[in-house]
Amino acid sequence: MNIPKQPACKHFGFMLLVSTVLLNTGCRQLGQHQQTDFLKPFATASSPLSGRNLGTMPSDHTLCVETAKTVAAEGHADEAIKLYLRAEKIDPKAASVDAQLAPLYASVGNYPAAIERYQRCVKQSPSDIELCNNFAWTLMEAGHHELAIAEATRGLNQAGDHARLQATLAMIHYRQGNHDKAFQSFETAQGSTAAHHNLSLLDIDAGNLESAREHLRAANQSGEHNSQSQILLTAFEAQTTGN
Repeated sequence: MNIPKQPACKHFGFMLLVSTVLLNTGCRQLGQHQQTDFLKPFATASSPLSGRNLGTMPSDHTLCVETAKTVAAEGHADEAIKLYLRAEKIDPKAASVDAQLAPLYASVGNYPAAIERYQRCVKQSPSDIELCNNFAWTLMEAGHHELAIAEATRGLNQAGDHARLQATLAMIHYRQGNHDKAFQSFETAQGSTAAHHNLSLLDIDAGNLESAREHLRAANQSGEHNSQSQILLTAFEAQTTGN
């Protein structure tokens, strides 16, 4: 399951020079397809439907599920959701599609539906750390910070060295306004220099420019070399000095 990207910096043109994004946080969003003449595919070359004997027609349920997978891969979340829901109605006793619907609902901003599907998934697979990570991220996006922290903590109690989940916990703390805990979680996940660098990017995006400057300076004064932090600090200083 994939997770949403962080928003781009709104404040400085020089950020275009920086390719660094927060390391391994959350779930990456489904890409948005740009074609206007969208035609729902029946099956792809890699689909289980292709290569079937023409005399053996797949069930309507199978057609819906396989087409939904193809549609989702093309970035058409709304259409994929409709197809998965149709498949559920056709055969309510078939294998669950909760794991497919949860991130799709999250990608279109239907967080109540996404949370309900994630809860079912977690109940079935409580030890799946990637699932825990994605659920925590969705809870954060929905504004349920305490629930998100609880879910991330539950996962870390099972896999304390899981860097992605630690970084997700850092993001939740930052969104909640607890920047000290955000730094601690980023530091656990990625080290002190990366923690300062990540917080500088978040601060810039939030408009906390003085805090961003301090984090960049701290990143560059640490013993770990980070060329991206050096480039960003130079551009930051030049931009703010020129204003």
